[in-house]
Amino acid sequence: MPKAKKLQIEAVIQDEETAVEVAKTDAQVSDLELVTNIVAGKLTSNAKEFSAALKNELKNYTVKRYLDNPDAAKTDKVYLNKLKDDVAKKRQLATQTWNKPLEEFSSIMKTLEKDIDSAYSELNSIVNQAAQKEKDEKKAKITEFWNTLDFTVVPLDRVFNPKWLNKTEKLPSIMEECKAIVEKINGEMATLKSLQDEDKETLLSFYLDTLDLNATLQKGNQLKENRARIKAEEERKAAEKAKQEQFPPIDPSKYNVTETGQVVKENLTTQAEQPKEPVATFRLEVTAPASKLVALRKFIDDNGISYRKL
Repeated sequence: MPKAKKLQIEAVIQDEETAVEVAKTDAQVSDLELVTNIVAGKLTSNAKEFSAALKNELKNYTVKRYLDNPDAAKTDKVYLNKLKDDVAKKRQLATQTWNKPLEEFSSIMKTLEKDIDSAYSELNSIVNQAAQKEKDEKKAKITEFWNTLDFTVVPLDRVFNPKWLNKTEKLPSIMEECKAIVEKINGEMATLKSLQDEDKETLLSFYLDTLDLNATLQKGNQLKENRARIKAEEERKAAEKAKQEQFPPIDPSKYNVTETGQVVKENLTTQAEQPKEPVATFRLEVTAPASKLVALRKFIDDNGISYRKL
């Protein structure tokens, strides 16, 4: 086991001759003034000498040296572990001793900061209450002026601008803005009332919800387009219905379709009894009132005459 030098820490001391003033407040607290002096601390030890000697001796702790002597390795292992523990304890003791004054000082200062914050909050609540009172009084004056404009279609809250309550916003300027708002709304409503539109009432209601003339006009166009689409669909369905009534669809259950696509009325018993006649094809184009065409088609069907569409 090597003979390592003993690590020595004599003390943590303060050198009053090197005192430096680092903080001084201007706040007077009961005739006391917070003055903070930091005195340079001094830590006396042989740490550097001890470290150099130990590093040199630690070079001897190698696998090669203890390869044939595991018992010695075991003994020196215990020694190194105790040595490390001793170094760690002395480091921790020095750190705690050195930091203790700073920790006490920091704790006191943090407590003072919290106490100051509490006092600040008390005063801040008073200041905020006073500011809110001023805003409430100013809003009351704005409301009073708004009521003199003889305009009840839109309440003031709908158009109220929060910036009006700022101290930089003066009442005369705010009053002019209120007049301009009323004039704008009246003008846009007059524009909507002048429209020759069946949706006029709907658009006026929409405008009062949005106070946006462009959006209201777009809404009107949308209503017209929707109405046109509905009308076109109704006309299409009516035309289809009229066509079906004029030319009723063929009931498939009454007919057989031949391989050539001809439609033949089912009447097998009658066809079997009738003598076979030569079959001929006759093409013609018939022009007549719809009722006559329906009657002609019925005649063809009733007489078992086959036909196909051209």
